[in-house]
Amino acid sequence: MKLITKLSYGVGQLSDGVKQASFSTFLFFYYNQVLGLSGSLAGMAALSALMVDAITDPMVGQLSDRFSSRWGRRHPFMLAGAIPFGVAIVALFSPPDGLSQMALFGWMLGGAISVRLMLTLFFVPHLSLGAELATDYHGRTSLIGYRVFFTYAGILLTSVIGFAVFFPQTEAFSNGMLNKASYPGFGVFCGLMGSVAMLLCVFGTRSTIPNLRPPVSHANERNTLWAFIDVFKTLRLSSFRILFIAVLIFNTLAGTVQTLLVYVATYVFEFQSEQLAGLAASVVVGILFSSFVAQSLSRRVDKKNALSICVITAGIFAFSPQVLYFAGLLESMSVTTKFAFVFTVNGISQVFFIAYIILLDSMLSDVIDEHELNTSKREEGLFFAARSFATKASYGLGSFFAGIGLDFIHFPQSASPETVPADAVLSLAILSGPVMFVLFSATVIVSSRYPLTAARHSDIMHAIKARGGSRQPVA
Repeated sequence: MKLITKLSYGVGQLSDGVKQASFSTFLFFYYNQVLGLSGSLAGMAALSALMVDAITDPMVGQLSDRFSSRWGRRHPFMLAGAIPFGVAIVALFSPPDGLSQMALFGWMLGGAISVRLMLTLFFVPHLSLGAELATDYHGRTSLIGYRVFFTYAGILLTSVIGFAVFFPQTEAFSNGMLNKASYPGFGVFCGLMGSVAMLLCVFGTRSTIPNLRPPVSHANERNTLWAFIDVFKTLRLSSFRILFIAVLIFNTLAGTVQTLLVYVATYVFEFQSEQLAGLAASVVVGILFSSFVAQSLSRRVDKKNALSICVITAGIFAFSPQVLYFAGLLESMSVTTKFAFVFTVNGISQVFFIAYIILLDSMLSDVIDEHELNTSKREEGLFFAARSFATKASYGLGSFFAGIGLDFIHFPQSASPETVPADAVLSLAILSGPVMFVLFSATVIVSSRYPLTAARHSDIMHAIKARGGSRQPVA
């Protein structure tokens, strides 16, 4: 596969990075701490929007499996979501003044649903396209590395530019994120970057369309309105059911941690906007080394064992700052030393967390091959719709649990670090540290039951080829 094809495919995922960072890091904080929406209501808005995805993701996935046009079956949907995505995210960060709690809840809910719907039109077909572009067991891990690279590049750009440009510390706002006037401009920035990335992907990969699979066509197919029910049928496949549960748990926990991160960095580590921008940049370490780690581990110990190594290693590094906080060692550090330590361990944890995601997606493509062998159907859209739902749970369920947790510990709103009670900060550190580490470690138990190995996948591909299911490689 040509490098330009890999880059064009990968850059589309920048839009998902924009959405992830803007939602998890900024949106919840904006509505909760700046606009005064309760944590529970903000979490409920995120969860309710996720429920819409549970229906629309499989519908779009199945539609793109069956759709036929001169632009193929994936690209028309990807193009349809590009510009409306930007418009929706601008509106979400520009609510009218003077809204009541319930009106504010309604605006957040409506805006989040709109952004998610437009992202679904692009995201689900885009994930499915990746499974068509690469078919090799280890080659998939490489291509997915490009996609994940741009996901985290989007997270990086959104976070660093957000903290440094839109929410810097000022005389009026020692915590720049409390500056209400900065959020509409930030929304415009996010909307433009996301839409442009989608368009670059659509037009950059159009040359591959003639070599892609034709639409799925089988007799007695149900209407796509029932596609969300068909998604549950995919869970009958043991290997996919294990992956789905692992992805759902992992992303929910990741979303909870991401939502709490700005709270932890501000109130536990007592970082200012410039440190928050620098901390967000630690994802660069993950971007640079995660693909290499994922590929190296999968070749040495196979994908399932590599997952366990990644999540445990990532968790140890990610939550080590809270351990030092409990021991009273963070207080004795200077701001520079504290930042250097948190930056380093967070960067290392990102390497293994991102490698974990790369491996999961590579394994999912392998499962689709197993499904094709069993059913003679090639339905990437349906499987990646389920994966998309599990991924989006990172903000929906993650923000919901984060909001419940913040209300449970009675964490104050619109508070500066010096005014937050010490017991509230301690509760926040416990919630974001030991509790999260134990839950992350539990994903190892789930993924350990995954049955596919490199040898088994090789047998599957040979069987498909022998039956006449092979196809031309994509240029």
